Amino acid sequence: MPQVISATQAKNQFAEIVNRVIYQGEEFLVHKQGKPAILITKANVQTTKATKFTTTDFLAKLAGIKAKGLPPDLAKNHDKYAWE
Repeated sequence: MPQVISATQAKNQFAEIVNRVIYQGEEFLVHKQGKPAILITKANVQTTKATKFTTTDFLAKLAGIKAKGLPPDLAKNHDKYAWE
């Protein structure tokens, strides 16, 4: 059963909470304004190979568009391109 903590407590003790989750297998249910918001639990993910993205490719993937033809400095100057 997860321990219930506030979002403020999670913020202030994040490193300690992460260590307790990783090394002791604890779980934390974070409440925001008295309501359950997120569950912090140990991931059970096995990966064989990490995928490397440039920041522009990553932003394009998040936006659901193809990265071809995007300016290489999109990540740094996104406001400039958004308002053109």
